[in-house]
Amino acid sequence: MKRIILTITVLALFLSLEFCAAVHPVVSPQFGDKTNEHRIIAVLPFKMIFTGKKPKKTTEETIAKIEEVESIEFQKSFYNMLMHESDESIMRHPIRVDIQPVTTTNRLLEENGIGIHQSWNMSTQELADILGVDAVVRTRVEKRRYMSDGTSLGIEIGTAILDAIFNKDDDYHVGVSMTTNSIKAGCAVINGRDGSTLWSYALSDDTDWRLPAESIIERITANFARNFPYR
Repeated sequence: MKRIILTITVLALFLSLEFCAAVHPVVSPQFGDKTNEHRIIAVLPFKMIFTGKKPKKTTEETIAKIEEVESIEFQKSFYNMLMHESDESIMRHPIRVDIQPVTTTNRLLEENGIGIHQSWNMSTQELADILGVDAVVRTRVEKRRYMSDGTSLGIEIGTAILDAIFNKDDDYHVGVSMTTNSIKAGCAVINGRDGSTLWSYALSDDTDWRLPAESIIERITANFARNFPYR
């Protein structure tokens, strides 16, 4: 039975990968010149945009908490994927710059009184100066519903609210497609000195929401990491 369940899970993940559409990365003609002296970059908390119907029984505070948790989970996953791509013993063309640990990035933001939501809208130059990096990686994720297994992401909110958000509120699914263009995401490397965009990449993912949240997050961040510059 366990073997059957594992086979079904792997098959579902494989099939979901087939629906991930991406455009080619856009690289600035000045990328080489502007990154020649880059030594370290930072991955910022992901900006989370929810476009679906707001579940009942939720407050703005609850939604903000969910956005923060998902933002950090995406950020940590992306950092781990980039570290894998930086491993010279594994990758033929590894990433050549250092990547600031997200624990350091988030600690510096907190020490400077910068919340996760606030970091989404601050200028790149200011953030790069605070973090002591040459460039920052900004990423935006737009989705039509919340992750299905929020408790696994450390969201500690009431059961009634979880029921309303994660699959148990019938009204929540009215008019919401489970697969079509469920997630759109964009990633960009922004130069810390002048705020110019050095590299950008976008994708849309027809996500199967029955998959664990971690699988959805890892699929998107792995796609970004595989196409990341600084090789």
